[in-house]
Amino acid sequence: MSRTDALILDYGEVLSLPQPPDAVARMAETIGAAPDAFAPAYWRHRRAYDLGLPAGDYWQRVADDLSIAGPPPAADLIAIDVDSWMSFREDMWRLAADARAAGIRTAVLSNGIREVLARLDAERPLPARFDVVVISFEVGCAKPDPEIFQITLDRLGVAADRALFVDDRRENIDAAERLGIETLHFTGAHRLEELKGRLGT
Repeated sequence: MSRTDALILDYGEVLSLPQPPDAVARMAETIGAAPDAFAPAYWRHRRAYDLGLPAGDYWQRVADDLSIAGPPPAADLIAIDVDSWMSFREDMWRLAADARAAGIRTAVLSNGIREVLARLDAERPLPARFDVVVISFEVGCAKPDPEIFQITLDRLGVAADRALFVDDRRENIDAAERLGIETLHFTGAHRLEELKGRLGT
């Protein structure tokens, strides 16, 4: 691997802990669906939501997929959904802070929604902790599209082979590798020590 000049981190399941199963069950109950039916509908329209689809429209699409009559209780669903992504993987935040202190530029690259980002802005603002923040709905493209990786590299001012990208989804890792970006497929807390070793922190 080339010398690492930049560390690029996903948010969901990298900087945050995985979404708790009980949150999925609560959303399913709130909308009036069985959890096993709810989860596919929740994810089916998530990319559009990540790209800026308004929250009310997103939840209406989920309800329509589930054949639920009438408008869904969007405010309640949004609150549960946002809460489900707000448990932080503190070791990863500390690692990012240590990398930045050591002179490595840091970025968050996330397929994310307005409501989660608003909560983060209030509780743990990303621009205060990372050099670059690239969120799908703000730039109009989403992982694994090559464009969003290039936007991140350009904002960081680094070459692809000098950046290390960490994500939990294989399709995003594969997309980054095709651009020449070094990667680490984050499959759980056990990968933290490997990441520290690769960064030399």
